Amino acid sequence: MANPLQSILSKIWHKYAEDVGISLIHLGALGWFLSSAAQLAMIITNKDIDKKEKQFLIPQEASDGAINVILYYTICQAIKKYTESLLERGKILTEKSFECIEKLKTTPNSASDFIKALSEFYRHHRILKKEQRIGNLSDFYRGSIMLLSKPAMDRNRIIKNNPMLKSVFGRAIEENKVKNTKGMLNRALKDYNLYKNGVGVIAAVGASILACNIITPVARNLTANMFQKSAMNKQKTAELEKNPLSYYSRTLPPTFNTFKI
Repeated sequence: MANPLQSILSKIWHKYAEDVGISLIHLGALGWFLSSAAQLAMIITNKDIDKKEKQFLIPQEASDGAINVILYYTICQAIKKYTESLLERGKILTEKSFECIEKLKTTPNSASDFIKALSEFYRHHRILKKEQRIGNLSDFYRGSIMLLSKPAMDRNRIIKNNPMLKSVFGRAIEENKVKNTKGMLNRALKDYNLYKNGVGVIAAVGASILACNIITPVARNLTANMFQKSAMNKQKTAELEKNPLSYYSRTLPPTFNTFKI
């Protein structure tokens, strides 16, 4: 019988092994959540804190925790996704990816246009399934490898009936170099995944520094001031309700002392 813990750890490993950056973001958000929850629990259970102070501190701490988690996650995720989108669109290429694309590209179009055209073709003709969608460059690699992995008769028919694919892979078929081309694509994909993983980690760390040290403290200060003003207004209102005459019993200025009847 399989160990349940081992099965869970295996699923976690497969989920995060190819994307360490997202694991850092998730762990960071979890850390913020646990830290805020512990702080909130301490305020609620602390008998030395007055009830009036708790009425102010509990909502403030809850809002601080929500701001910490939400801003940290959204900022880190947005920066990481934007960085990875540059890689997927072919704006930034590794040396192996550049060499691989240049060997296959037969048109004067840019590498990013070539990648986009082939990835969209694979998606449109269902060589790639919907659930496999990752991005343009990933689609280009996976679609090309899946196409070249098809039985020779099906593969050659698809390629020969499409001018774009024929210009890219026709020479490999004619010279019996399909296996070599497929190996080149696999190596380039492996190199790209490692590079993308590393860039994702750097983007996640950089975004976490930005979120934790600049944006989140500013947002927390703004909300703290808002809760403080709200608490002070409530306190003034409560005092007036207890003693409404106190509002009118103010000390007169010294000038009025000169007036005698």
